[in-house]
Amino acid sequence: MEPDWATPGGGGGGGGGATQNAGLPSNSGGVNGAGFSNDRSGCLITCLSVLNMGLAAMMAALGIMTLINFAGGQTTDDFSEAFLAVYMILFAALLFTYELMWWMSMPAINKVLRKNFGFMYGMRGKGLYLVFVAFLCIGLGTDNSVKALTWATGISYLVAGVLHMFIVCSHPEISAKYQAPTAGLSKDGTGTTPNPV
Repeated sequence: MEPDWATPGGGGGGGGGATQNAGLPSNSGGVNGAGFSNDRSGCLITCLSVLNMGLAAMMAALGIMTLINFAGGQTTDDFSEAFLAVYMILFAALLFTYELMWWMSMPAINKVLRKNFGFMYGMRGKGLYLVFVAFLCIGLGTDNSVKALTWATGISYLVAGVLHMFIVCSHPEISAKYQAPTAGLSKDGTGTTPNPV
């Protein structure tokens, strides 16, 4: 039996399952109690996806620049920086691939990512992932040639992760509206993603 986050609409990923929506208020704030309309929440979710793709590009650039500096002998002979740089490139590729699946259908990759990285399929898991990776970036801060990019990337990831968690905690209706990619997993075989783009 597969875990609930491994199936579309399952409970653990924040993907809009019926059990998560039960008991949620339809209006949880906003200006004069107006809350967020569907159009604004869809726009916010889309903007978060674009932000995450930009963060992934920043982190991949940081990892590549660190590896170039390491190979060129501009950094110390400490292999831990090169090791962290490789991990940063892999984590950036993971985030970028996930967000790309949100925009276009990639059924085979979706199956693999959902099975192995199910935490990415909900806003809470993605927010915690971004915070974790932020500290990974900040931990790389010993190389002076990329120090500004290191801090900019780390702080940007931290802010984005906190923003994801803020949305999950303060506006659960937006988190409930978020739909993870389901291409290749739906029983009707359409391979479409139910996202507002």
